[in-house]
Amino acid sequence: MSIFQVALQIQFWSPIIFFSIGAPAACLNAILFIGVKTFRRSPSAYYVVGQSLADVSALLIVLFQIVPSISISASSIACKLMVFFVQMTVSVAMSFLCLSAFDRWACTSQSAQIRQLSSIRVARRLFIIPFILWSLVNIPFLIYCDLVPPIFMCWFTNDLFMKIGVLVLSPILTVLLPLIVLILFELLTYCNIRLVTRIRQQPNQTRLSTWEQQMTRMMLTQTLLSIFCTLPRAIFTIYTIATIDESATRSFDQQSIILLVDQLTVSIASMNFVSSFYIFLLASPRFRQTIRMCLKRRLNLGPNQIAPTNILLTAPTLTGRQIIRGTAYPMVQIESFRRSSIKMTID
Repeated sequence: MSIFQVALQIQFWSPIIFFSIGAPAACLNAILFIGVKTFRRSPSAYYVVGQSLADVSALLIVLFQIVPSISISASSIACKLMVFFVQMTVSVAMSFLCLSAFDRWACTSQSAQIRQLSSIRVARRLFIIPFILWSLVNIPFLIYCDLVPPIFMCWFTNDLFMKIGVLVLSPILTVLLPLIVLILFELLTYCNIRLVTRIRQQPNQTRLSTWEQQMTRMMLTQTLLSIFCTLPRAIFTIYTIATIDESATRSFDQQSIILLVDQLTVSIASMNFVSSFYIFLLASPRFRQTIRMCLKRRLNLGPNQIAPTNILLTAPTLTGRQIIRGTAYPMVQIESFRRSSIKMTID
């Protein structure tokens, strides 16, 4: 099998594998962080839910691209919509990753003013912003992307926007800028944790403070993995921009190698949309305990309880006076029973 065929196989099978693994996990993530009251107490829950919604959308759109009838080259409308939604959902997912990293930095800060930025009120206001912002930013893709003859490939119809999209929107806003933000807040959060013994000072709310510690561990682990997953794609993007003038002079073997590296870096970067639930599961014992409790509640796996129904049905009903009398004078009743028994024996 040639390098070109390997690249095509990766391009075909990776969306199916990632969707099968990531979509159910992302849906379960959103359901847990919406339905469990303990999770909703943390501002990061809003960012996790937003990221989960964007992850499912991105995985679904990438899966649609391998379906011939609705693929990116099926029609002009499919070309425009696919490019727009891929750009938008990837940007939204990376934005919520950055917001989660920002929230953990604010939560662990020693400054009271900065800690106020980590609140449910702020999270509610920021939740809708990535969806609106990236929808507006990527509107030009709906206008300047179409099937270009003679081969009718989905590409840019405007040379100026092609340079903006290839050099700015796609690489910088979806890869390089999120990577810089993630690394920055990861380092700042790590410095904050080194400086304080507690993550957040909240009197009379030790359970919430413990959960915030668990959330910080989960988000730091996710951010660290996202950095490692995004870094290869960032390096390949920088290389592509630096050698964009040489693309026309490459041989078929060179183009096959570049296509293979392209598909490998895309697959590695796609781990950002697949791994959040599994990272939380491995990083937090309390997250695992909550899932176990939810499963027991849903599947009725609790311990069986035996109720004395027969005794309750056959036992005589006692009045309040009889209960008090039996409790206050137990020795008198026992002595009367003994005397009656002796008398019956003598007779």
